[in-house]
Amino acid sequence: MPAVYDRIGTGYARRRRPDPRIARIIADALGDAATVLNVGAGSGSYEPADRVVVAVEPSVAMIRQRPLGAAPAVQAVAAALPDPMRVSTRRWRC
Repeated sequence: MPAVYDRIGTGYARRRRPDPRIARIIADALGDAATVLNVGAGSGSYEPADRVVVAVEPSVAMIRQRPLGAAPAVQAVAAALPDPMRVSTRRWRC
């Protein structure tokens, strides 16, 4: 999958702007969580600024588009994360 977004993700952050409705759904789903593991983080469009965030993204092209000051990003795929993950999680759908 990384190769796909390395190819099609170029320029993503310039073309795609965050949708406030989606941002609100995410904020509501996070509740009072102090830390966030953002898997498939992309360019970081929906990462909360008021929490500790670690981003996991397989695509170098997407990581390079993260703004200055964005959460640290690790190039990896979700399948490489520890299993079971010993963190408190909230699941949400958009």
